[in-house]
Amino acid sequence: MKQKFNKGYVECIAPSNIALVKYWGKKQTQIPLNSSISFSLSACQTKTKAEFSFGQGERNINFFFHGEKTPSFIPKIETFITRVEKLYPWLSEVEELTLKSENSFPHSSGIASSASAFAALAYCFEVTSCKLEGHEFNHSRASEAARLGSGSACRSVFGNYNLWGELSATNGNNSCSQELNNIHKNFRNVRDAICIASSGEKSVGSTAGHALMNGHVYGEQRIEQAQQNCTSLLNYLEKGDLWKAGEIIEEEALSLHALMMSSRPSFILMKPNTLKMIEIVRNFRQTQNIPVFFTLDAGPNPHIIYFEEGASLVESKLLEELRPHCEQGRIIMDSVGAGPKVLESFFE
Repeated sequence: MKQKFNKGYVECIAPSNIALVKYWGKKQTQIPLNSSISFSLSACQTKTKAEFSFGQGERNINFFFHGEKTPSFIPKIETFITRVEKLYPWLSEVEELTLKSENSFPHSSGIASSASAFAALAYCFEVTSCKLEGHEFNHSRASEAARLGSGSACRSVFGNYNLWGELSATNGNNSCSQELNNIHKNFRNVRDAICIASSGEKSVGSTAGHALMNGHVYGEQRIEQAQQNCTSLLNYLEKGDLWKAGEIIEEEALSLHALMMSSRPSFILMKPNTLKMIEIVRNFRQTQNIPVFFTLDAGPNPHIIYFEEGASLVESKLLEELRPHCEQGRIIMDSVGAGPKVLESFFE
């Protein structure tokens, strides 16, 4: 470290993100089998406070989730730190690390809680690195660090729309995400109503789900489909074509769940009310001729993607038709967000 401190803390907030082209399947150290496109959310966030004490003793880690000590998370944190020490060598001098984290949305229900969690922690580490070593904030390094905790977390270090992965005719790479800057105004104020079909924990974790892509009978075709969909969606996002983009968004959601259902062993994360809500969205779109679409992460909760065109009707009619099929009528109103931010930091 260039500057010596005895202790300090950084508190950051980072968003979850919703993938429009899905990442499913990975190689070692969170390298994706295919490229993906997402946008960062605004309301669904993780707030993390990282408290550091520096010294030469053996490192001790404490983790609190919503105020409760949660030692079950510590092995993941230890693995993460081991992976990112090459990016942040000063971590070897941390003797005591206390993490206090909380989500604004249900944990482990398919709203990418690991994405926002590791993005927030990587952001804390990057801010600390700037303070200790005197360099400028490096979003690409923070994104790479977040990826080493959870693949999709690399897309939550930036706001707005992101591309992660190698793709022809772009400078995308597998190490970190990059923010997309040529998005048409039609997509800048996209809204996302997250219908909570179930807030319970998933029956299969994402890590296990990704592993089932190894040797999947449709694996090669899936990679080809995703790469083609990324290229096409980039084109539609730049041109402002809501309808063509929506076709890809829904195809990707259903392809993701089809991969889960056709793996060995197979698993089904949709619930009966998930399918009912999909049917309602499709019928509403057809009868009203309004560009409104659904997507799903690896969970049961449909994200209703809609735009300024028809927004009032979607919110007054469609969402109210969906609400009875949501757990306790719960719908999280969200939109494209600006990305992480630092809430507070202090070192002495």
